[in-house]
Amino acid sequence: MSNEPHADHEHHHADPSIPAEAAPAPPPRPRVGCARCGYDIAGMRIGEPCPECGTMIQQFPSDSRGNSGMAITSMVLGIVSILGCAFYGILSIIAGPLAIWFGVKAKRAVREGRAAQSSAGMATAGFVCGIIGTTIGAAYLLFMIVFVGFAFFAASQSGGPQFVPTP
Repeated sequence: MSNEPHADHEHHHADPSIPAEAAPAPPPRPRVGCARCGYDIAGMRIGEPCPECGTMIQQFPSDSRGNSGMAITSMVLGIVSILGCAFYGILSIIAGPLAIWFGVKAKRAVREGRAAQSSAGMATAGFVCGIIGTTIGAAYLLFMIVFVGFAFFAASQSGGPQFVPTP
């Protein structure tokens, strides 16, 4: 055996004197108070008694932050984009991408804890409706452009309207 130090390139051990990068702290846990005494009952199950006053926990209060304005905007614009197909698709290709953009922003806000969890469903609905409305609206607008273009082309090839004199 040689006296040379063993060079093991496969196993690296972290230097304990160098601090590891700290993971980002999780968002703070929302405080959920008992309806009767206000005691923090977060983590308890429905049907258990409050440890402070003994009141049975019936349901948890809704998130006090309310719904995200971006999620509501996304859902409204998504619905408008689907209904906008009736206007030759023009309204759909304006409202649809906006619905998608607001939906993505709202879902990110929910994921990062800046918006209520109850907003996630509206954000998803707006996102999906925006995709549907944009797709249908763009297809309808393309169809109308091709149809009108074909009509103009056909009219130009026929030599114009022919008038037949009446006897």
